[in-house]
Amino acid sequence: MEIIFSWVMFLIIAGFLLILLDLFVFPGTSVLGISGIGALVWGVVRMFLDFGNLAGWIALLSILLVCASIVLLFVRKKSWKKMILNDNLEGRVNEVNEQKVKVGDEGKAVSRLVPVGQATFEGEIVEVHSLDGFTDQKTQVKVVKIENNKIFVTAV
Repeated sequence: MEIIFSWVMFLIIAGFLLILLDLFVFPGTSVLGISGIGALVWGVVRMFLDFGNLAGWIALLSILLVCASIVLLFVRKKSWKKMILNDNLEGRVNEVNEQKVKVGDEGKAVSRLVPVGQATFEGEIVEVHSLDGFTDQKTQVKVVKIENNKIFVTAV
């Protein structure tokens, strides 16, 4: 009888550990959480079957109390805020400084344009789109148009 009780307690403790692992160590996997819930349910079922209704109800209420305590503690300590990404990304993607790069300016391809690459205009490296398709590195290029923060060039 002691072996059966030990086995049932092992199931319940393992269920809690699996759920905690799913929440804190491997979030988003759900396999551990489902396994943990299954272990808890199976532990309660075994308590009902092997030790009677009183032991089963005590086990069920104990599990519910522990779960409620964990949730309450988690909310009170604001631990969930540590798990949320609060950073804002403030980077900009290829903003064209129209005072430095204008239509008609000539520059040099820094990288191969296939058809997108980098070119330098008056010492500033910017991303450009080649209208000619592929353009080799170190080729002279000319700005044809600027549209939606995209600089379109052709080989000179």
